[in-house]
Amino acid sequence: MAEKTFQVNIHSREKTVYDGQAVSVIVPCRSGYLGILADHAPLAASLSSGKITLRSPQGATNVIDSRAGGFLEVVKNQVTILL
Repeated sequence: MAEKTFQVNIHSREKTVYDGQAVSVIVPCRSGYLGILADHAPLAASLSSGKITLRSPQGATNVIDSRAGGFLEVVKNQVTILL
């Protein structure tokens, strides 16, 4: 059975860091790491510095280093992260 995917957009001040589908995302929040899968409830969160880990539908893992924190929004299978 194929895993469900969702859209992920990660933007910094300078550029778009990631724009594509993912099976899971793990982000560093102020109270610890948060995991996001498809059909996650709507959410807004403040991010702290740390590693953002994305798993693609093909099984590849991307790790993005977030040094300054940022913000996360999850709405209708779309995750937007501003760094």
